Amino acid sequence: MKTKIKHTGALLTLITVLFFLGSCEDMLNTDSSRVAFEDDNQLKSPNDSIYSVIGILSQLQKVGEPYVLLGELRGDLMTVSDNASFSLKEINNFDITSENTYLNKRNYYTIINNCNYAIARMDTAITIRNEKVMLPEFAAIKAIRAWTYFQLAQIYGKVSYITEPILDYDTALKEYPVIGMDDLASKLITDLLPYIDVRSLNYGSIDGLYSPLFFIPIPMLLGDLYLYQNQYNEAAGMYYKLMVDKNYSISSGYISYWNSQARDGATGEHINSYIDEVITKIAYSSVPKDYHTDLVNMSFNNVTSLLPTQNFIDEMSLKTHFFATRLDGTITAYFTGDLRGHIKLPSTNEELGDAFESVNIAGVGPKMLIKKFVNGAQEEFTIPVEDNNGLLENAYILRSIPLYRHPHLYLRFAEAVNRAGKPTFAFAVLKYGLTEETIANPERVNPAELAGGESYLDFSFTSYNVGTACRGRGMGISKDMSDFVIPDFSQNPPAVALQDSIDWVEQKILEEMAAETAYEGNRFFDLLRISHHRADHPAFMAEKVAVKYGNPEAMKSKLMDINAWFLK
Repeated sequence: MKTKIKHTGALLTLITVLFFLGSCEDMLNTDSSRVAFEDDNQLKSPNDSIYSVIGILSQLQKVGEPYVLLGELRGDLMTVSDNASFSLKEINNFDITSENTYLNKRNYYTIINNCNYAIARMDTAITIRNEKVMLPEFAAIKAIRAWTYFQLAQIYGKVSYITEPILDYDTALKEYPVIGMDDLASKLITDLLPYIDVRSLNYGSIDGLYSPLFFIPIPMLLGDLYLYQNQYNEAAGMYYKLMVDKNYSISSGYISYWNSQARDGATGEHINSYIDEVITKIAYSSVPKDYHTDLVNMSFNNVTSLLPTQNFIDEMSLKTHFFATRLDGTITAYFTGDLRGHIKLPSTNEELGDAFESVNIAGVGPKMLIKKFVNGAQEEFTIPVEDNNGLLENAYILRSIPLYRHPHLYLRFAEAVNRAGKPTFAFAVLKYGLTEETIANPERVNPAELAGGESYLDFSFTSYNVGTACRGRGMGISKDMSDFVIPDFSQNPPAVALQDSIDWVEQKILEEMAAETAYEGNRFFDLLRISHHRADHPAFMAEKVAVKYGNPEAMKSKLMDINAWFLK
């Protein structure tokens, strides 16, 4: 057994549970059935609650691949090739039929139903040594249920809201009320708020993975719900709470940069952020024969199904790169290209792909492919590589799909504070990094934005933040005074100038979300959420996504109907 329990106290009960559950690898096997449904089966001990949580976590694996595909193909960064399946082409074209293999509500409602079962039968009043020992699992399950519901709403536009265990899936969907995203967000906020300070779960190492990352932080999810509802101060407060509670920062350890002004070498550390900067992920088994997503084979293949959009490739390639020999150093050269896309050495044409990479395919020639999934995958020598994959010598399996990473947290925080009327503070997240020194600098943050004294403006807890944009656009970006700066809108009336600044910064935040978190499943929600802030919703997102099609005007016209975005 590979599980290592690193904590004492209440977690000692886990040792007994894991012994009876079998191997640790089996715990992350999606075929295991770990949640019982007998009517008289009550969850009356910590062991019971842990058992239920593990079962629910294994079921999340089935929605991991759809999470990525439905989140990205309905966005502006990913498209499909001619070799893609009929189902993938339907999603990409917003024209989904009943035969589509990704049209599967049941997987989501199964997770929700198992959460409902555990919630209904878990006795949170049980106290051992003055601690309500089942409350952490109870809160974690509520968070999983809320996240699953909100994903379901992002896919279908509305949900049947069920909070008690059901026996008949089809009957229940007809009997329970159907609500839209706004009503759902309100219900989920009310349901989660009482648990924002409940202790996080930590089962140590499970199957070689750090188990605290299996769980969804309630403040993060509440931040998303508030942000979707345009409650900006509340959203910022929740994101900030998570930053402080967990001491999350944007680290300089994940910067990709040129090693010299001659560009004869580069350091591509940003690639590692996909695995290392995780807040929450869906975990998969270390056993190759167990279920894993097919994202590597679909994206990095000589007959690939998924491709980066040309618009995204061009956008990343044209970004200014500010070369400096050290962080916050003097700019000594300007180049083009955001290194979070890919790095190509001018002298040798040697390439290191981050989000994407140009690959020479026999009989086709050079082709830009998505590299993110294979970068985050584990090479596996015990199973054969896919027969039709001519690019990889060995098979690769994804052990996890990140749902939240540090950049998601900081960029959504920036989105919230920007819309709360603090564009220079929000822009500092991108360009400088939020530290006490940066916030106190009136040339970087407008003092008027600090006048309200909101608690989320205090970043004295960390001195390690760097700007997200520096991580691919150069270590000298904070010294730039002309290229990456908020335009001067002061010729307009104050209220108009402020709104112009907010709109400009919001566009830069959205671009930064693409550079930092491309292909991670969140692009549709990013576009939907930001469009939802604006008076011209859904025109903003329709215009963004329509660019990737051969006839953008026709697609924009189609997507002006908000119902066209959702599966039926």
